[in-house]
Amino acid sequence: MSLPQIFTRVRLLPTNSDLSKLHSKTVNHKYEDVNGVACKSFQEAEDIYRKSVIEQTACDGSRDLRQEERPAQSDSLVIEPVKVDDTVMYYIEKMKTKELDIIKKRNAVIMKQDNRFVTFLSQSGKSLHAQFAREQFITLYQKIATGLQTRTYYYSPGINVLCQAEFPELVITHKDEKRFQLIGNFISLERFETFLNGNTPRYSQYQTPNNTKVYETPSKQNVEQQKSIDQAKDEACPICLEPLKTSECTVLPKCKHRFCKDCLKRAFQLKPTCPICGEIYGSLTGTQPKEGSMTVSRDSSFLPGYAKYGTIVISYHIPSGRQGDEHPNPGMPYQGASRIAYLPDSTEGKKVLKLLQRAFDQRLTFTIGRSSTTGQNNVVTWNDIHHKTSRDGGPTCYGYPDPDYLKRVQDELKAKGID
Repeated sequence: MSLPQIFTRVRLLPTNSDLSKLHSKTVNHKYEDVNGVACKSFQEAEDIYRKSVIEQTACDGSRDLRQEERPAQSDSLVIEPVKVDDTVMYYIEKMKTKELDIIKKRNAVIMKQDNRFVTFLSQSGKSLHAQFAREQFITLYQKIATGLQTRTYYYSPGINVLCQAEFPELVITHKDEKRFQLIGNFISLERFETFLNGNTPRYSQYQTPNNTKVYETPSKQNVEQQKSIDQAKDEACPICLEPLKTSECTVLPKCKHRFCKDCLKRAFQLKPTCPICGEIYGSLTGTQPKEGSMTVSRDSSFLPGYAKYGTIVISYHIPSGRQGDEHPNPGMPYQGASRIAYLPDSTEGKKVLKLLQRAFDQRLTFTIGRSSTTGQNNVVTWNDIHHKTSRDGGPTCYGYPDPDYLKRVQDELKAKGID
């Protein structure tokens, strides 16, 4: 049974001048005027829009490519892989199988992990589906990775049964005959240690980022924070589960979550993020080599999709050198890199430029590892903040048009505390 049509007339309003011209040539709709296209149904408007986008993509993609340079067509298209941490991926595969299955089924994609990279293969041959799956996976991955830790303990009788019964959110891995590892968020691991050792947590060996600046808790609480402290009198600290005391309670200013002062101090020594929601307090510092430069210039040419604006050109240069203690192979040489990226010289493009400058200053733009394109190890590579390194060609060629790119890169930067 078909549903009745509620809107009997709609109007399609192209916002991009090039798209408007293109669709004038390809659609030739009899109800077209300067104010757009009058359509009899939403479906008709959607069909016109899809046809225009397909034609525009074909024109943009073939503008600078000779016939012999065009990529071969196939039923399955591969999207840019995502670099992942083995521990985080192991946790996601063990504890978030339902979320992964939803991403795969909803977008009809196959996800494969190989050599610390996850690739997305479209079963339908539509690269857009694989791109959607990739973005949804990045959101899930960043949410999990923000507060994940690994701690090592010595075996004791019944420890596996205890973990499975009382702490099902923790993942157990076997390190060797005498030791085992638990993977989980800070709160779960703290509760495990409190449960295991009484009310006096014993800190064993743990693995966490050691390149963060510790957030200093404000000495003076504002009025809203004081109200939150008063409300916390009958609550328990999420970390130690002890009742919160007014004199020993700290309220995080942005997310308003409450903790014992000592518990929060220990948490921030590991990573300056809220143990509950992952909100970042303070500045994250990455492993980008300290020597390097980021220069900015502008030209009058426009990027596809931004015909009204000029172009911001970002030039990065990281010279070769030797790896430090924070790098994969301390003391070994690494090969530097020079990269060029492009932004539209629009209001939002200028905003993204400032955020990228902060990321570079905090050593978050690059890292040292294995190149996903050449396979070479001990080289400077991108560090999960995606850049447009081509002026055109669309998302699959790391270029424009890509109407969602500026929003996506801001989300990636926000996940690193830059907004």
